[in-house]
Amino acid sequence: MKIWQEHAGLLHRGEWHVHTSYTDGRPGVLEYCRRAEELKIPLIAFTEHVRRKLTYDFGGFLSDIDAAREESDLIILSGCEAKVLPCGDLDVEPEILGEVDYPIFAFHSFPADQELFIESLKAVLKSRRVNAWAHPGLFLARNHLNLEEEDLSELLRIMKEHDVLLEINAKYQLPPQKWLALARSMGVQTVRGSDVHYLEALESLRL
Repeated sequence: MKIWQEHAGLLHRGEWHVHTSYTDGRPGVLEYCRRAEELKIPLIAFTEHVRRKLTYDFGGFLSDIDAAREESDLIILSGCEAKVLPCGDLDVEPEILGEVDYPIFAFHSFPADQELFIESLKAVLKSRRVNAWAHPGLFLARNHLNLEEEDLSELLRIMKEHDVLLEINAKYQLPPQKWLALARSMGVQTVRGSDVHYLEALESLRL
């Protein structure tokens, strides 16, 4: 069972995609948690950016989450956002995937090759560790690419089979409504992930 299945009733009431000052966010873990409590957000997932060669103290990040759990009644999940590599692997050390509650993936600095994108995405979706596809469709939009419905249906089928969530990303207004309608018709679960990078976004980007 993946962690989101334990909290399925909070997929659209919690905030499932938050970045802190450990990478490109502004405040720290505890500040976010205090604000989430004020806003009556019941769950917050910290999905910090990762690479195979980290430039920050990931252990410190996890320690901050543990400390926040001691202070708060929120459900607080540790997580990471890993980028997809052209081989279909994730740019993250396997031990980090095993340490966190809620690993998600995204496409960053990926070749503008639609066939490679589809094949790499299929491989990632079959991973037993990944929980959600972050800002789905952003890479395609930025590279002026478009999935055929047949390809999209196959990807959604794999997501359903492997219990991978389709993130509704408020920051980028993704995925397209056509994707959402098809996902829902196929029984693919969606999750709110506002891609929060600063404290005010907990409220301003809420769906």
